[in-house]
Amino acid sequence: MKAVFSFSTKFLDAQNRHGGFPDAEAWWCSCVLSVLLAKQHLGHVALYTDTRGAALLAPLALPFDEVHLVFDDFAYPHQLWMALKLQTYQLQQAPFVHLDFDAYLWAPLPARLAGARVLAQSSEEDCAYYDSVVAYFLENAGYLPDFVRAHAAAHGHKIRALNAGLYGGHDLATLHACCQAAFTTMDHPANATMFAALRAHHGHGLFYDFNVLLEQYFASVYCHQHHVEVRYVLSEAEPPYFTHLLGAAKRDPTNVRLLKARVAHDYPAAYARVQALPGVVAAMPA
Repeated sequence: MKAVFSFSTKFLDAQNRHGGFPDAEAWWCSCVLSVLLAKQHLGHVALYTDTRGAALLAPLALPFDEVHLVFDDFAYPHQLWMALKLQTYQLQQAPFVHLDFDAYLWAPLPARLAGARVLAQSSEEDCAYYDSVVAYFLENAGYLPDFVRAHAAAHGHKIRALNAGLYGGHDLATLHACCQAAFTTMDHPANATMFAALRAHHGHGLFYDFNVLLEQYFASVYCHQHHVEVRYVLSEAEPPYFTHLLGAAKRDPTNVRLLKARVAHDYPAAYARVQALPGVVAAMPA
């Protein structure tokens, strides 16, 4: 399975000028660590980006086997950053693992994940983080995909979700169907009023939460309703071999210090390239 990464400066603007990290050096180090570990353990790495994103990453000389410029004219609002990930998933024609740039695979995937129809970082079933956005969607959407409607009819507002810090698998038909359901939901005329209101009044709140709904809730519910097994990377039965710096973890001073130190120690040439970036803060999207 090849490793796949997606990056668009349009969506980086929306989250944080440093991708959620406190400074540009930490962001660049995270990119270096994530890609080089994926190259080591998965062998083949591909990048899906826009022209500006490719230019920003180029000085790091990361060993991408493929670079695809696909997001220059991407039409979705910058708050919905998961859209570029969904588009990347849809473009895959062979088994893949998509990794976020703040996710690090320290060892090869274990044998139990070989041939997985769908694999994801971890389950987020009954996670309270989803409660508000799922309830809002079920109560306000003019259009619901059939599998969401069926799940809601059977289980109400019960949360079924997965974390897609690492996501992919061999069942491309299922993976593509989950993506298409999300795009159809975003594009459907019956949902236009809901999304316009969300964008106008909840641009950094409830609208932003639609990212986890459309990517992670949809995927989990679709697989549940269609009896597709999802296998999870994180397991208490195995030694830790995967890290995902979620949310505030990227801004924790200890985590940031360890991240930079790890890259400096394990990949000194790459760290030197990070240090040599001219005006590295100014180079990041404002």
